[in-house]
Amino acid sequence: MKKFLVFMLISLCIILPAAAGGSSESSDDGLHGSLTVATNASSPTFEAVEHVIELFMEENPGVEVEYTTYGSDYENLMKARMAANDLPDVFATHGWAVNRYAEYLMPLNDLELSSRIAPSVINTVTTDDGSIVAMPITMEQSGIIYNKTFLAEAGWDHVPRTLDEFYQCCEDVKALGITPVYVTGKDTRIQANMMDIMAVSMLITCNEAGDNAEALYNGTFDWSKWAPVSGFITELKDRGFMNVDATTADPIYTQEKLAFGEAMFNFNNQAMIASAWELNPDADLSMMPVPAFHEDDDQIWIGGERECYGIWKDSPNRDLAIALLEFMARPENVKYVCDMAGMPAGFVDIDSEQKLAEDYAQFADLQIYPYFDREWLPSGMWATMRTIGGALTAGEMSIEESCNTMKDSYLALMAQQ
Repeated sequence: MKKFLVFMLISLCIILPAAAGGSSESSDDGLHGSLTVATNASSPTFEAVEHVIELFMEENPGVEVEYTTYGSDYENLMKARMAANDLPDVFATHGWAVNRYAEYLMPLNDLELSSRIAPSVINTVTTDDGSIVAMPITMEQSGIIYNKTFLAEAGWDHVPRTLDEFYQCCEDVKALGITPVYVTGKDTRIQANMMDIMAVSMLITCNEAGDNAEALYNGTFDWSKWAPVSGFITELKDRGFMNVDATTADPIYTQEKLAFGEAMFNFNNQAMIASAWELNPDADLSMMPVPAFHEDDDQIWIGGERECYGIWKDSPNRDLAIALLEFMARPENVKYVCDMAGMPAGFVDIDSEQKLAEDYAQFADLQIYPYFDREWLPSGMWATMRTIGGALTAGEMSIEESCNTMKDSYLALMAQQ
């Protein structure tokens, strides 16, 4: 497990109580105590938050903060810690503040920061009873990363509006000798993410879909309707739109492929663009909305909370955890994280320097939808989507088999929940 620790050792009298479970207190000479903070963030977001936490410790020299990223193991480790009711004092909710973590989180409504959360993201961190359970430093407004130069070279004066146009654009880019869609199958989260994004357009927003949303909520969904979602993966594979090593490519090379013009499209968020710009500031990259599945439908954005933190309701260090969140929510600190991560702010009073602002402005009227699995699937289906995504890419599973696998997993998890 890749683990980063940010810490400041004050004296032995502080270290020993921390080893026994941690404690915090406020006195005339400032805050004292220790905190554990966990996230799934990677570079550059992790380093940006790490810097803010270092500033917090500089301002409060009696405080020690252990800041850790669990990376791709985050979900499994957090599920184990939830089962044991032994969570970090502060932890990232990675899109699941309400549907997965709410019962473990302390409401933040009484904190001043809660009044500043952006309207476009407030619902994703608010429970049905009105409790705000997490603080979104950044939010997500994503679709598909693309190379603007390649789009023009392929003869396009606009981004693909429909799925049919997307496939045609892939054909035109392929004719230039460029990989249309870069897929990193060594970590099947990329295929799951592709289906997660496309499923919203294919099953939720399209005018011909019927009431799929309600059927997914109540357990009556016809899983044969999942076929176009799995079919998106097989279509890209069968038409040669993926990189030839799609089943084995390592995600660590994604930013390099984007930075130096070796791929046209990639299904990631703004943070990946920021990572590519670290390697090549001149990379001509942008973000386009998700293409419409039906001709008369609209394009959409996918979004919600991104780097978002809540406080464990049973933390023995609640006062210190509140102090950390309030410090992180200061406008200058939010702006720093957003600028470094290349993500929009989760607060209304932040003037962040977003290089993509002009491109986003073209699609300002489009609706933002949550990721499909976060809203319309029971917790645990992400793992199933990773399984079928990898198998579809490798040609080891048919579309019908993928639909049956999704159905079986859905029914089993619905029964548990």
